[in-house]
Amino acid sequence: MATWLLTDIEQALRQSWSAGTCSPDDLERAPWTSGNPAWGHCDITALVVHDLLGGDLVLGEVRLGGEQHGHHWWNRLPGGLEVDLTREQFRRGQTVTPVRVVERPVGRPLRRGDAYRTLRARVGQRLGALSAATAEEPARHAMRIDGRLLSYLDHGGPGRPLLALHGHFGEARTFDRLARELAPDWRVIAPDQRGHGHSDRPADFSREGYVGDAAALAARLGLENLVVLGHSLGGVNAYQLAARHPGLVTALVVEDIGAEVDDDLSFCLSWPERAPTRAALVRGLAGSAPYLTDAIREYSDGWGLAFAPEDMAASQRRLNGDHWHDWLAGDCPALLIRGTRSDVLGTGHARAMVDRRPRTRLVELEAGHTVHDTAPVEYAAVVRDFLAGL
Repeated sequence: MATWLLTDIEQALRQSWSAGTCSPDDLERAPWTSGNPAWGHCDITALVVHDLLGGDLVLGEVRLGGEQHGHHWWNRLPGGLEVDLTREQFRRGQTVTPVRVVERPVGRPLRRGDAYRTLRARVGQRLGALSAATAEEPARHAMRIDGRLLSYLDHGGPGRPLLALHGHFGEARTFDRLARELAPDWRVIAPDQRGHGHSDRPADFSREGYVGDAAALAARLGLENLVVLGHSLGGVNAYQLAARHPGLVTALVVEDIGAEVDDDLSFCLSWPERAPTRAALVRGLAGSAPYLTDAIREYSDGWGLAFAPEDMAASQRRLNGDHWHDWLAGDCPALLIRGTRSDVLGTGHARAMVDRRPRTRLVELEAGHTVHDTAPVEYAAVVRDFLAGL
């Protein structure tokens, strides 16, 4: 796996910008020159940085003398740090305002797609070993289960299938980076589980409902010999899917959740339903905001979340309980990943899970409950190592 400094990425981009990849709209305002190489490249540069580092795309309006002069794109990394590698192009007193986060559309860019692919290829040549980190955007699909929409991302590719199930408050996008790290050997398919993301709210959040959704998705796609990975809620769903459909699942990766679950998500009921701006919503979410980046949406009546907090609290109540029977029901290879700072899975319980279940290995990483977010490089490495041994 390649490792780059931000200065490496910036230098590769600078060496890759050209008149041929400059935005035609900006070329009408001023010619591209080597003296101002960032001119007209903010959009496709932000996409390439997003390919490499993940996070969010940020959009603002460019104004000069009170008039709008197009838009400007840059990046907000998963930890909240904003990176703008093309801001230097504004040398005539332009200002950029206001700011909003934009969800990257799935699939290939429709506008400036050729320029984006050209720039990405040039950067890849300069950085080297970039193919996995710049995999094509996943395709979003949907299916109906009893009239209810279940949305999912398919990262495609020729590899073996891996079903990735997110936790409460999450959605399929949380595994985008992992999918890029595992490509092309593994084809990651990740649903927005019921009541999350782009999927419809269900009538209930029962254990049978979650497991049934995963089984229905696998059947729809004709998946066999399936590896299932799950975080928190998704981890229980994963090992219950293996217990109840033993012929379907050949291996498990369970992230930071136990065989006994007792938690309370009622704290989320105080989160604002709508806010006039993204900034106001983030303020209302307070310390929880960094964990909810993927779920923040702009609606016709303001900014909100891609789930109903009351649904999350109800889902957690149905998740609570003793699930040892399901955890011990199978003996397919399993990897249990625990964050050393987790307040959900204690080390004693994790070791008991490994001791009582055959062919199960425990890895503890310096991270909190969301190990795949707080230690993404280490997480991908241990998952890849486990999968290589199957």
